[in-house]
Amino acid sequence: MNLTDLDPITYKIMTPKLNLSDDKIFYTIEGEGELIGQPSVFLRLSSCNLTCKGFASKDSPHGCDSYISWKVKNKYTYDELNEMIAELGYEELLRDNVILKITGGEPLLQQKKLLDWIWSFKKRFKFIPRIDFETNGTILPMEDWLDLDATFTVSPKLSSNGDAERIRYKPEVLQWHDENNSCFKFVIQGIEDINELFENYITKGLIDRKRVWLMPCCGSREEHNETSPLVAELCKDFGFNFSPRLQLMIWDKALKV
Repeated sequence: MNLTDLDPITYKIMTPKLNLSDDKIFYTIEGEGELIGQPSVFLRLSSCNLTCKGFASKDSPHGCDSYISWKVKNKYTYDELNEMIAELGYEELLRDNVILKITGGEPLLQQKKLLDWIWSFKKRFKFIPRIDFETNGTILPMEDWLDLDATFTVSPKLSSNGDAERIRYKPEVLQWHDENNSCFKFVIQGIEDINELFENYITKGLIDRKRVWLMPCCGSREEHNETSPLVAELCKDFGFNFSPRLQLMIWDKALKV
């Protein structure tokens, strides 16, 4: 059965949809990790399988710095999303090699639909954009993404994030990302995080330390300035890459609270 043969009401009910956050899709620069500073069209999806409640601070009371956005679902069909991209002028940006940053929440919760949407994007615009996922490293990506040259920025969560280890720590997924040269970035609060990073990730050979970026746990420019010197010194002491959180340095608070 072809969905386009259905009456409009049935078609609307049965047409696949992506669940987007309140941010939906927006143009900015990448603020963290290996791709920092690069122009990016962010597609923020709703929902996550982690809470990150342990990251709570005065300026980020929910812990997760994007919770306000992704907790709300906005359902869009593939055609509606493509039309939004065209109306906002993002098609030409993506055609010029601006990154399509697929983020959340946890975007891989919807990866099958995302893959189907990418094919609808190609049908509409006649190209496939440069794709980078922001993921927490708990869900194994489909191999199809490698065929599309997608890359992954992985932010595994240490015990300081507040979620149970059985939920946030998936060695087989981390090994996959290591084998496919993903970037790993860790939110750091103190030296105890470094000890855990070595014990569960580096010493066990799950990830290559040269592909690790450390960034401060913070929810505002003020908190970023307070925590960054400590994290920078830890990078110097242990040979990791340092990542600021550029979005906070430029635009201050991540959340409107």
